[in-house]
Amino acid sequence: MNDAVLIERQGAVAVLTMNLPQRRNALSPALYQGLERHLRELEDDASCRAIVITGGPHFCAGGELDGLSDVALDMRAAMRTGHRTVRAIVGGRLPVIAAVEGAAFGAGLSLAAACDFVVADSRSRFGAVYGKVGLMPDWGALWTLPQRIGLARARRLAMFAEVLDGAQAHAIGLVDFLAEDGGVLDHALQRARRLAGAAPGAIAATKACLARGPQSLDTLLDWEADTQALLIGSADFAEGCAAFAGKRDPVFAGK
Repeated sequence: MNDAVLIERQGAVAVLTMNLPQRRNALSPALYQGLERHLRELEDDASCRAIVITGGPHFCAGGELDGLSDVALDMRAAMRTGHRTVRAIVGGRLPVIAAVEGAAFGAGLSLAAACDFVVADSRSRFGAVYGKVGLMPDWGALWTLPQRIGLARARRLAMFAEVLDGAQAHAIGLVDFLAEDGGVLDHALQRARRLAGAAPGAIAATKACLARGPQSLDTLLDWEADTQALLIGSADFAEGCAAFAGKRDPVFAGK
């Protein structure tokens, strides 16, 4: 049992809560291994349709610096272990929402940026502050940040180690939804429930395409033709058409 990450189910939505408040959820091996384990289990759970990752008063203050090895091979191995969590979020079929309160610094910002959507309030704080300890952004931030906020803003955020509040982060696209102060988790859950009601195959296909990053138009159109043809043959497509004709909400079964 890994108490560093708690899991709660609310119907088709799973809430993963990072649970190291005394460390402001610094990304220790116990924490990111717990996240990855739950994400992998939920990936195989057909009853789960959406995931919310949260951390309570502080989302994540960054990577745990205590005990970091300065041996290159050891550090590389540790990074690859953490990267499995990033891959599980970006490459998984399930939509993932980061519910950010308090600090999202360093690897905490990277973790939030890897999620499909970020919900925060004006009191939250975001900073790619790696440079303050002589490191470059990691946990995929140099891939996710340019996609979210553009190359110029990503460069500025990374190199100047600027700290943004929730409203500033929302203004540049780092935060997708700005909730009322204290209402971050509730807002994230509302969004997650809407995603949970969508057709799972369509959500998974959209995620898979976007996870490829920039690609040529021809490559995208070829992939689109193959994937859309499969979705049109699904029971969910038939249900969507029937619901549209009947002027009712669809009930998607993920088939």
